[in-house]
Amino acid sequence: MTLIAILFLLMLLALMAVSIINRIQLRQRERRLQQRRLRIQAEGVAEIVSCLEQTLPNRMITKHINDMIASLQQQMLALEDKNPELLEQAIQKTEAYSEELLSSNNRHAISYQRESDAQIAKTQLHLTDAMHLITQLAAQGTINETELSTYLSELRWAHLMVAVMSYIGQGDKSVAISDRFSAQAFYRKAQQHLMESMHQDPRRLKMIKELSEMVDGARVGLSRELRDPTAAAMG
Repeated sequence: MTLIAILFLLMLLALMAVSIINRIQLRQRERRLQQRRLRIQAEGVAEIVSCLEQTLPNRMITKHINDMIASLQQQMLALEDKNPELLEQAIQKTEAYSEELLSSNNRHAISYQRESDAQIAKTQLHLTDAMHLITQLAAQGTINETELSTYLSELRWAHLMVAVMSYIGQGDKSVAISDRFSAQAFYRKAQQHLMESMHQDPRRLKMIKELSEMVDGARVGLSRELRDPTAAAMG
């Protein structure tokens, strides 16, 4: 009887050990899965940041969204139980980049113009995603309602301008090779986007007028204030 009791106890201990090991492995798998999801999310936000840096004049918007990457990395770090050093370095790099975005020494050339419909669509998708992220930041209290309204207006303007300026660019290229018919078609396409938009920026109406003059041959290009992405939005 004593031997049976000992064997039974050993069996119970073995089952308990297996159960504990299984629970530990399950928690590790769940932790790794959660880290992977966060990493994929951070990589997606990083693509948006890269797009904004090349497209958007307002660096503060880009900084706010870049800060979200650091927040995701912090969550990944909280789940890391073996080698936190790489994540800590990544967080430091992300935070340093946020500061660099606002530095006067970091003023890379920006442009709304894209070379293909596919590039236009991809850029506009990133801008739409940026609007969703900015709205999330407002819901979290990171930015206030005034900032939210301003940022969304700028992002919507950039969304519109990516298509408009890309088609104008195509029109300018057609003019350069004396293809007036194609140039007019591109200018009209850009103008149509502007006319369909409800954006309140007064530059929209001025751009519509100047494009009409370009189609008629009375103007050879947009005025500088309309060509410059850094021109301050009004309204």
